[in-house]
Amino acid sequence: MDDLKKAYEQLGLSENASREEVEQAFDMVLRKSRSRKGGDEANSEYERSLRAYKLITEHEDQRKIEQMSRDRFAKWGKFAGTAEKIDDFFRVYRTHVIVGIIAVVVLIFGINAFADYRAEQKRIAALPPLDLSILLIGNFAVDEANNEEEVLEQAILKQFPEWNRVDLQITYVPEQGEMVYRQKAMAVIATEKPDLYVIDKPTFDWISGGGGFKNLQAESEGVLSPVLPDHAALRAQAEEDPEPQVYAIDLTSSELADQLPLFKKEMIAAVGWNEERYDNVILFIKRYLEHMK
Repeated sequence: MDDLKKAYEQLGLSENASREEVEQAFDMVLRKSRSRKGGDEANSEYERSLRAYKLITEHEDQRKIEQMSRDRFAKWGKFAGTAEKIDDFFRVYRTHVIVGIIAVVVLIFGINAFADYRAEQKRIAALPPLDLSILLIGNFAVDEANNEEEVLEQAILKQFPEWNRVDLQITYVPEQGEMVYRQKAMAVIATEKPDLYVIDKPTFDWISGGGGFKNLQAESEGVLSPVLPDHAALRAQAEEDPEPQVYAIDLTSSELADQLPLFKKEMIAAVGWNEERYDNVILFIKRYLEHMK
């Protein structure tokens, strides 16, 4: 239990903290880790917080399982212990058969997954070089029944005839921004490295101050300045900023945004840390700005 107590202390919480408070504390740790530039000390602090978060949540999950087990056998009264032991006995007795079935299923699944992986790699290898990868995060929707993600990609390519391929991914976060959706979005942000983020205003307000997006102050004063209205330059202030800086460009009023088969309230462009196709990112933003209404 000392380890559990230390885990709460690592996250700056008391031992009676709720699950929501634990999630919020780790969410803050995750934001800070992304805003820092790395280093052994910062990485070590993040690893300690991650271990603490896992220990607390695993302990709570185990406690809930044990409580459910007690509730399940409570109807047996004073024979609850005996009933639970009998149930455990039959569960262990069936284990060998179940393990065998699982092993066969896993083997079949593994073979099929490997075959699908090889086929997908061949398909990707046959595609033209990628011109831009886009990650949409926020209250966005397409008609998945009619393969609208591919239709959306084609609509963007129509606006950029000099390009041959756009890769697009949508992570839905409702306007209210419930914690479960934000946690999923943070996991996607931590693993995916798109060239361009397309977000809505609530997502910008949530992420921009934590170092999730590239500072665009220099671009707003340079290459984008001839076509950038002041109201379209969205500012935020990260920890290292002496004053608010431009971190995103609001493209909602662009005629090109209206042409996309996409449900949206806002369409805001922010830049990630992948600079492999940086010129195309700037081209995308600039062309949309050139068609502002």
